[in-house]
Amino acid sequence: MFDHKRKKDFWAILILMSMTTFACSIFSGLGNNDVVRATPTPTDSGGPIGVIEPTIVVNDPCKGLMGTLELQLLIGPSEAVGLEPYTFATIPFTVTVEEDDYLIEGGGPIDYYENILEAEWGSFSVIFDGEIITTGVCDPENSGQLNFELEMIGEQIVEVVVDGSTTTFPWSGTPSINVSFPIENGAEKSGEGWILVLRIN
Repeated sequence: MFDHKRKKDFWAILILMSMTTFACSIFSGLGNNDVVRATPTPTDSGGPIGVIEPTIVVNDPCKGLMGTLELQLLIGPSEAVGLEPYTFATIPFTVTVEEDDYLIEGGGPIDYYENILEAEWGSFSVIFDGEIITTGVCDPENSGQLNFELEMIGEQIVEVVVDGSTTTFPWSGTPSINVSFPIENGAEKSGEGWILVLRIN
């Protein structure tokens, strides 16, 4: 059995380890295994007999493209004590033309997260709030690829109460990732602590 001081020290160490893991692992572990498929270019053999006049049909998958990214984000300290570990976000984006580039713009809030564990020794609570800003470019070559640059602006507060004594562990930061998707509805990417799913409108 822990005495009060050892119990408090134990929870403090656990929280510090969880916070370190959370801050270091958010948006990490990215694996880029994109699949890009070639789109055949049909030709039109119409015209005078004996003359073949190929017509090139340009398939531009980036033009007017809109969609969302569905994010599932692990709240590290919550999982450490058995609370619901995830929060979610739906991040809309659009592709606009600027000179010869197709630029991605978008963003949205992450679902506000608040949870608490009550126990005989005290309580453990987690609050997380954040938003995602996304930029990038759409590459129309072959069947197209979306190259996102995602930045999360987040704040988190973990509060531990042990035998009436309160310890608070604040965190704030702006972790970011670069992730690429084929233009394919339902395409998925994941890393340590996060999953992203592409939805095309």
